[in-house]
Amino acid sequence: MKPTLSREFIADVLSRSVLDPRSRALYDLCFFQRHHLRDELVVDKLRLIGRLYAGAAPGFSPELGAHWLSKSPVDHWFAALSTAEQLDGWLLLEVHKRVMDVFFDLPEAEARSLASKYLHFHFPELFCIHDSRVEAAVQALGEGDCGFLAIGEHDPVYGRFHAGCRKLADRLAPMIGRRPSPRELDRVLRAWLDLEEAGHTGQEARYDVAVPMPAMASTLSAISLATPA
Repeated sequence: MKPTLSREFIADVLSRSVLDPRSRALYDLCFFQRHHLRDELVVDKLRLIGRLYAGAAPGFSPELGAHWLSKSPVDHWFAALSTAEQLDGWLLLEVHKRVMDVFFDLPEAEARSLASKYLHFHFPELFCIHDSRVEAAVQALGEGDCGFLAIGEHDPVYGRFHAGCRKLADRLAPMIGRRPSPRELDRVLRAWLDLEEAGHTGQEARYDVAVPMPAMASTLSAISLATPA
């Protein structure tokens, strides 16, 4: 039987705040330090992403990644996102591909995932985080195949994933009275995966059991973030 998401499950997930202090710190850092003028701040962003997603891009050097980002026109790409009169899927996919290409020294799958994470924390209302777990959840909960025509420059794997996320968000909109943002959709999908991996399966995802929340062993004071002089 095809799994579904219940209205109660979605409402409960979205009612929770972002508890992990590392996530809060990363969202704040990317919001207040969006530009790439200081390599040490970019290094902090990449290190926090690595801590949040353990096992992602093994052997990746945040220092080298920060160097390549600072040498790239990434601030011009970000400005295009911030000033565009109308944001469409093509622009988002083009920017993702350009950031993905910055991480050229990584295997393709790791570069794709890292680019999506880096963009998400700078633009949480625009970009969905891609990794194998979330991609599997989108495929399981979605209806039918999703895809983008091969027009323009974009990564086809992320293009299909992006289309699947948009389609799933449209399906969930009537349940919560609005279209969930990529940030909200990511939280719902990861909570659903936590239940599935814990062995709680059924026709619809419910919160009759506790969902493991991120460990809070670290505190904001324990996170080393460079601040402007």
